[in-house]
Amino acid sequence: MLVFAVAGGVLAIFHRVRLPAVAGLILAGVAIGPHGIGILQDRAGIDRLAEIGILLLMFSIGLDFAPDRLAELRRAARLGFFQILICVAVTALAVVGFVGHWTEAVLLGCVVAHTSSSFMLKLLLDRGELGAPQARLGVGISLTQDLSVVPMLLAVPLLAGDDRASLAGLGLATLKVAGVLVVALGLTRWVVPFWLHHVVHSRSRELFLLFLVVACLGTAWATAAVGLSGALGAFLAGLAIAASRYVYQTLAEVVPFRDLLVSLFFISMGALVDPSIAGRHALAGLTVVAAVLALKFVSGLLPTLAARYPLRIAVAVGAGLAQVGEFGFVLAHAGKEAGLISDALFQFIVVAAIGTLLANPLIVARVDAIARLFAALSGGRPAEPVGAGARKGDPERENHVIVAGYGLNGRTLVQALRACNVPCVALDLDPVAVASARRAGEPLEWGDCTRVDVLESASLGSARLFVVAISDPWATRQAVQVARHANPGLHIVARTKHQAEIEPLRGLGANEVIAEEFETCLEILARVLHSYDLPRLRIEEVVDGLRGDSYDAIRGPMRAAPGRAVLGEELPSLKIETLNVSENSPAGDRTLRDLDVRARTGATLLAVRRAGEVQTMPAADFRFQVGDAVILAGTPREILAAARLLEPESNEVPRVDPRSEH
Repeated sequence: MLVFAVAGGVLAIFHRVRLPAVAGLILAGVAIGPHGIGILQDRAGIDRLAEIGILLLMFSIGLDFAPDRLAELRRAARLGFFQILICVAVTALAVVGFVGHWTEAVLLGCVVAHTSSSFMLKLLLDRGELGAPQARLGVGISLTQDLSVVPMLLAVPLLAGDDRASLAGLGLATLKVAGVLVVALGLTRWVVPFWLHHVVHSRSRELFLLFLVVACLGTAWATAAVGLSGALGAFLAGLAIAASRYVYQTLAEVVPFRDLLVSLFFISMGALVDPSIAGRHALAGLTVVAAVLALKFVSGLLPTLAARYPLRIAVAVGAGLAQVGEFGFVLAHAGKEAGLISDALFQFIVVAAIGTLLANPLIVARVDAIARLFAALSGGRPAEPVGAGARKGDPERENHVIVAGYGLNGRTLVQALRACNVPCVALDLDPVAVASARRAGEPLEWGDCTRVDVLESASLGSARLFVVAISDPWATRQAVQVARHANPGLHIVARTKHQAEIEPLRGLGANEVIAEEFETCLEILARVLHSYDLPRLRIEEVVDGLRGDSYDAIRGPMRAAPGRAVLGEELPSLKIETLNVSENSPAGDRTLRDLDVRARTGATLLAVRRAGEVQTMPAADFRFQVGDAVILAGTPREILAAARLLEPESNEVPRVDPRSEH
């Protein structure tokens, strides 16, 4: 109880100051550990908690690696491979002289290579960049790192063994891995789905939980029994269940226990740390933290630039990766247990890793300034090519639309414009997407929409509209500003996620700003009102009114559509209402000729909706049925008279203000 009380208090403080929860849990462990206030004194118990936490963490990672998520690695796997290679190689070369053996140096490189994907995603979410290219690349690289932890954990016993340089030892280990993977494949394809199916159909939650525990701990014990890592077994167990159709229910059951035990794992890591080490080696610790931050930044920057992404995207990817994540702790702990890392070095690693997590938000917050600095150092031009879009403007291209971004919004817009024979050209930063689209004949070119030379190559000077449909808030603002400066008469439409971005974008030169969160709300409202049979014009009036109130800061007076102007100015008292034919209505089973609605009430019958089908301007012999929705037009008094005719006992007769009648 005291452990969780202290951890909860520390986490509350860290959440308030927006620092990572992982660092808070580790510091809580430092506070309550043997070197702190001493609540946790049992080192053996702490180590057991750490082992259970590792197993459950690896099991949950296996659950996350469903086949569709593994497919996300394709584009970023190469970048992730080179990022890991840079970290391992540079770290090993830098520290081999200090640790005394290349095996320890390689393990330290593996520790440094890993990033906390959850921490990176939280920072991207706070910045509103989850849909931006840097988020997709960063998450893909992080997923590659997560997957690489399995062979890295597998290599720890090999690095620590007497035959660590023996080809025979490596061959035997490879055979063991192959055998375990074959068994795991068999479990995934046949055994686990069979038993999981029967367990689920027993409708016993207790049995389901017991099955998950046996699957996780049992496979961990089995792999440990053949000399491999127990964490590898837990990962394979999660991977087997991830391939089944019960993975979501499994995640729902496992996540609470996972979060609890993983929290205990990080607390236990902190409890093993002696704060006096940080005090005695403060200068060395700060130097290591700075070196790790620089290495992780460069290891993300260089591969991204090599993949032909713009400088700012590469800087953002490098900044997001500039920290050491939870799997670094997992590998360091495995190395300590295997005897590769001393207790003092392990504590130094944990302290340094915490330092990177504390410093990383400061780096991410200054991505724009860092990108500008790099651009200035490279002579004022960002160090990226501008691709297919960077050619002289097409003299035949004029009065066209330039679309920045080829995601769902941009792609849909371009397809609609082409279907309407409206000339357009799109720009995007994803080389793979550009190549695929160009093979399909789409007018997509590769280029950075924040650069004036790229926009000029798309004939910005003769364009009619510029639509910014990207997910990066900074790039959206930059693109609007650059386009407005280059073409003062251009009509600019910008997309943003949040209403808070509307006014700044308008100030930078956007003529119209579409806020996704608000437009989604309006669309939902329109569909709800439509389901209640409100007239279309009335729905449009409500939606336009709300939109006008919300966008009042950036929009002038709403200009009514031509049809709306006629109704509002020439026929101000005309109303459109929908009335229902009830069971006691005189209209039941009578024809339109018999009722003679026009002569008796003055209202005009426009349409009748029956069983989802609408019949406009029905003939005189049309026969009404109970449940028909009758759409009428007329003055408020005429609508009231029609309501009394069609719904004589209805309590929902429209109220009429006599002052509205001419």
